[in-house]
Amino acid sequence: MDESTTTGDAGPARPVVLEGEGPHPAAADRRRYRVRSRWIHTGVGVFMGLAVLYGFDLVHSIGRVPRGAEVAGIQVGGMRTEDAEQLLIRELGPRVDEEVDLRAGVVSTTLDPRSVGLSVDWQGTLDRAGEQPLNPLTRLISLVWSTEVGIASVIPDARLTDFLEKLSLQADFEPREGAIWFDRDEVRSAIPLDGQRLRIESSRDAVLAHWLDDDGVDLVVDYTPTETQADEVRALIRDVAEPAAGRDLTLLASRMREDGTEPPVTTITTRLPAPPPPPGRDRAVPAERELEMVDADDPHAVPVLFPRDRIGEYLTFVRNGAVLEPRFDADAAKGILEPLMEETEQEGRDASFSFSGSTASVVPAVPGRTVSWGPLLRALPGQLTDVQGPRVLPVAYVGRDPEVTTEEAERAGIREPVGEFTVAVGASGRAQSMIASLAGQFIPAGETFSMSDVTGVVSGDVSADAVATALFNAAFESGAQGLVRTGRGVDGAQFPAGRDATASEDVGFRNAQGTGLVIDASGSGSAVTVRLWGTREYTVRISTAPRADLRRAETRVLTSPGCTPDPGADGYTARVTRVVQRGEETVSTDTVSSTYAPRVRVECRVESPSPTAEPPGPVAPPPVPDDAIRIPGLPEFRIPVLPGN
Repeated sequence: MDESTTTGDAGPARPVVLEGEGPHPAAADRRRYRVRSRWIHTGVGVFMGLAVLYGFDLVHSIGRVPRGAEVAGIQVGGMRTEDAEQLLIRELGPRVDEEVDLRAGVVSTTLDPRSVGLSVDWQGTLDRAGEQPLNPLTRLISLVWSTEVGIASVIPDARLTDFLEKLSLQADFEPREGAIWFDRDEVRSAIPLDGQRLRIESSRDAVLAHWLDDDGVDLVVDYTPTETQADEVRALIRDVAEPAAGRDLTLLASRMREDGTEPPVTTITTRLPAPPPPPGRDRAVPAERELEMVDADDPHAVPVLFPRDRIGEYLTFVRNGAVLEPRFDADAAKGILEPLMEETEQEGRDASFSFSGSTASVVPAVPGRTVSWGPLLRALPGQLTDVQGPRVLPVAYVGRDPEVTTEEAERAGIREPVGEFTVAVGASGRAQSMIASLAGQFIPAGETFSMSDVTGVVSGDVSADAVATALFNAAFESGAQGLVRTGRGVDGAQFPAGRDATASEDVGFRNAQGTGLVIDASGSGSAVTVRLWGTREYTVRISTAPRADLRRAETRVLTSPGCTPDPGADGYTARVTRVVQRGEETVSTDTVSSTYAPRVRVECRVESPSPTAEPPGPVAPPPVPDDAIRIPGLPEFRIPVLPGN
């Protein structure tokens, strides 16, 4: 048996290899081989085709402008150089003498090419397109992509540079920040504008390259940005400034009724507009609240329009760093509205007294009210910038009750003068002011009065001292207790000795009566009078002691011209005692005193001049003897004098 076919314990049969035969490829391997061969053949074919096309394109472009070249918007790529030059001359030649639009940021102007000597080198322009590229990728891209080739300009001198330097005087400026303001009721604004600086050399190159472009030349500018943003400024104009100045705002006020009561009000539930928010934020939605407002048809309603022509006094826009913010000046708003609503306010007045002769009558108190400015001024910004609501803002008031009511005045017991004193000194301007402050002052029972709290103190004014003296003595004679005063220290015939008072210190007293006191003060050019009105409860006895501590006045004799004699006065101390009684009961015994320094006595004397000898007169000539002989009825004749006689 053949060994190759034998089976047995030796294991499986091994294949028999015949000489001259090898393994055959599988069908899948043969298929993959055919696909690879096909791709290789296709790739080689495409490459060879592209190579042929590249060579053809390269040969065809000899003597032509590189494809994709564009001059001032005119396609010259792929054209023969001569044809391209003629096309440029035909299309751009007419523009050579036309003015060129120049833009330097926000500044625009025109340039006359002839004024700076600008002309075109047409061949040089085409030369700037360069040589035909050998890179096949570049040549392929040029089929769909154009490249701008700048004009090859001819500039003979520095006139273009001089022109740009002059232009920079207008084109260069610092950043202008945004601003908003009002011209009466018109909104005025400045939108932020970046600062700019013209780059002369770069702008010169831009002009030389693009001065024949259809849309002009954009010069090269360096910018300095502003801090404020244009969008934020426009938003403030739209949301704040224009609503504030564009519509009326009505403040619904009211006046009191004739009987002194408030007009009826209606309670409404509403949402007051919120103030304008910071830039970039939405306005808040206010909560509902209840408001009291008078009916607009009520005869006591007073509608007040916020004057739009004064909106700029109230609303301003202030730059805070990089943000422009609205500022609402509450003090300015109050100054604008206060005169307009003055008629709706009522000045409160305490009950007072009027005096006629020896009788007093009560002037009734008047309740007052003033505008509640706090809530009004807080609500004003929201209402003023509201663009949806009716723009009506109710005005609330704060009542003021009188400190002295009519009932209290009627119970005060002001019936008659209980103390009165007059000082024969005319009331000057300062004294008149003190009198006006003192008149009508009410001192309730048991209360203390201080003149300095009402009028202040005045030094060195005799007229003011007269007011202080009259007040003190009226209180002194009324029986008032706790007397406070300081003497003048100067004696004067118009002032009571021992009872004078200076206005440079306080004058005070306490009303110890069971009823009130009222001061009635008046003054004229010759006297000051103060009365205390009330109900007489006391009997007052006043006695003046003889002068004590006498000090003789010094006598001074003056012989100088213009001397004014003065009788002077001796110094002394004056004491006055007051006894106050209520029926048989002695309430108090007081002694007041004043010490006066002596006043120098001045005597004026005129000294007689010393006698002087009279100068001798001229010497009389010796008498001439009269030797004439006169006989009545005969002519006069003389006897000659004999010698020796």
